[in-house]
Order: sequence, then C-alpha cells, then structure tokens
Amino acid sequence: MKSLLVTAVAVASMAPCLWDSDTLDTELRGLPEAFDLVVGKWHRHSEAYYRDRVERLGAQAELSLAECDDLAVAYEHLGRRDDAVAVMARKADLLAAAPDAEHQYRYHANLGTFYAHTGRFEQALGELRTAVALNPDAHFGRENFQIELLEFVASAKVDPQLWSRFSFLRHAGYRVRAHLGVDGLRYAPDASRDWSADWSGARELDWDKAYKAVAGMLRFGGREGPELYRSLAELFLAKQHLNLAWWALERAIERGHRAADLLRAGQRSIERHWTEARKIQRTGPVAPTRAQVEDARARADAWVAAFQQAEAAAIRRGDDVQGDLALKALLQAADAATGEGDEGPGVSSRGAWALGAGLAAGAI
Repeated sequence: MKSLLVTAVAVASMAPCLWDSDTLDTELRGLPEAFDLVVGKWHRHSEAYYRDRVERLGAQAELSLAECDDLAVAYEHLGRRDDAVAVMARKADLLAAAPDAEHQYRYHANLGTFYAHTGRFEQALGELRTAVALNPDAHFGRENFQIELLEFVASAKVDPQLWSRFSFLRHAGYRVRAHLGVDGLRYAPDASRDWSADWSGARELDWDKAYKAVAGMLRFGGREGPELYRSLAELFLAKQHLNLAWWALERAIERGHRAADLLRAGQRSIERHWTEARKIQRTGPVAPTRAQVEDARARADAWVAAFQQAEAAAIRRGDDVQGDLALKALLQAADAATGEGDEGPGVSSRGAWALGAGLAAGAI
C-alpha cells in the first residue's frame, strides 16, 4: 500500500478512541446532550490530571496492564506520543509473558489510535482491524466506524476532491438520506424509487448506531475532528433536525474542514428552508447571528475551563478526583462558576436553539 503523508488538517479530521481506566466509566454515564455535544460542552480532564497520572505511574518500575493504558493515554493527552508508544511496547512484553484477551484488544486499539493521531494510517488501520477482530463489540461497536473514517481520510489525501464529494459515512457505502452537495442540501429519493449513482450506497445505515459512533469519537477520541462534525450534521439532517445540523456544520467549519465552502452552502439551504417555512407559518426558527454563535461557544469553553480549574485545584489539595462523587462535585463546581445547570433531560441543558428549531426534547 502506498505510503501516505498527512497534513495537520487531515490528521485533525479524525479522532479514533482511546482506552484507559476512565473510558468505561465515562461511557456508562452516556454521551452529552445533542446541543452540548455540538458546541463542545462536556468535561475533559485537565492537564493537571494527566500530569499527576504521569508523575505517579511514570515513577513505577513495574506497571500492571491497566496501568500501562493509563500511563500511555496520559502521555497522549499531554502530546508526548513517542512516550505513549513506548509504554505500549512495555505492555506488549507483559502480554507476551502473561496473555490476556481483553488487554490484547486494548493494546491494539490504543496503539492504533496513537498511530492515527500521527498520520501513520497504514499502521493505524492494521492495529485497529486487529482490535476489532479480537473484540467486535468493544466501544459499543464504534471501532468499525473508526476504521471507515481512517480509510476515508487516507483516500482523501490521495484525491482531495473526496472532501467535497462524500462524508466518511457515504464514502464507506452507507445510504445516508441527506447529502450536502455543491447545490446545497439534498435528500435521498423516495424509497420506492431507484437510487441514482449519487445515492448508490449499498449498506443500510443504522442511524442510532452511527450517531453513537460519531458522537462517541468526538467525546472519547481526544480530538474534535471537523469531519466528525460534518458527518454528525448529515445524521441530523437525515432526521430533519435542521437546527442541530446547522450548528454541527458551523462547528465543522470552525474546526477547519477542507470543504468549508460546501458546508456553508448547506447552512444556506437550511436557512432558505426556514425562510420558506416562516412565510407559511408566520413564525419559526431563524439562523443564529454571529454574536449568538460566539456566545454559545464562549459559554461552552468557559464551562470546560471552569471544570478543569476546579479539578486542578482539587489535585493541588491532594484530593482524590477519580470517583463518581468527586466527578459530581467537579461538575457542580463548573455549573456554579458559569451559571450553568442541569435543567433536566432533553436536547441540551441550555438547548434553546435546538428546541427553537422545533425539535422535541429527547428526540436524540
């Protein structure tokens, strides 16, 4: 296979998932609400959290298999990727001496992710395919989508026009019933009609599974890739969740998507739909202003910063920040510091924009 060199933009377009001792607990708490996911309002551990982990585990002469994962992922979050790969070599030695099926999977999953984040696609795909073969249902089946994302980004390096022609889901052959084309937003033909070449995906898409995969890669991947936001927008569009789609497109553009002009055309299509709807209904959603977009993003960033500041302060005090009660206290501290709060289940704790688009609470 031809060796592929990857630009920073291409690497940022994908975000395979990491696995450490925090992963399962966090996954069991569920994904952020839809609007919070789009604007980036969910907790990420602070640098202090990962530095503390490196200081504790890096000084140990011997590590358990789980501690290898914790240390390697901490290095990854601190940008010390060579150190992360070196820890995986130590884990490989431990596994050779005492095989463990679950940790063999985690070894390949983490190593593949480290390789992916450096653009070493051939090696990343090999490791991730091995991980999936060992444990097809890990991460709730998400790693199959990770592989398809990497295959798309690799292909787009060879043919950059792919960025505008496909999302990674459509490139993988799924029938995604919404498409952002050069002429704006289009929906798939009626199911009773033949699919044209442009809609020739042979694989039926399980929307719920795809949403959990794309949202999970954003939440757990360690990077917020623009291609993931574009694909998230297509998934929202397929369900006619236009306002969430508009915001997801905005986030993809903000993150530097290579097909930004096309995504802007998609936003304009949504805005035209709203304009036509208001003519008939005399009321309805309007596109957020630039000030409103910036305010929503600033609120999300401020909340994340408040969480990380509270966590760093707790670590300096010597507090244990690992358990559920500790996390709950840190989340409450972030809410109190920013005036945010949990207003109950739904699209978002601060989801006025999503609800204003006519999306019923709890629809996602």
